[in-house]
Amino acid sequence: MNILLVDDHDDTNRAMKRLLEHLGYQVSTADCISKAVEVSQTKPVDVLISDIGLPDGSGIDLLRQLLTENHQLKGVALSGFGMEEDIQRSKEAGFVAHLTKPVSLGTLQGILMRLDSDKRRM
Repeated sequence: MNILLVDDHDDTNRAMKRLLEHLGYQVSTADCISKAVEVSQTKPVDVLISDIGLPDGSGIDLLRQLLTENHQLKGVALSGFGMEEDIQRSKEAGFVAHLTKPVSLGTLQGILMRLDSDKRRM
């Protein structure tokens, strides 16, 4: 499964990339919307894992933009905010999950395993 990880915090991006690759995923990274769009145009993306707050916009806007090109894309939101209205806004935008930072690797892995299983059944 090909993952596009978008987070503007370099240490978080590097650490999560290593962990996800260790779990067997192909991971591309970006630190802003414009770079994420560039990556998505050059590499296949099955899952977007994106911070909501990015320097050049919102992860919500990013998911909406990428979904216009790739209707099969699944999104997982990362955020420092986990109030019910934050979670609802993410789900309305099309994210299948909203994880509050710091992210539990076990929770993220469970979501990715479910998405991978769903993809294989299609």
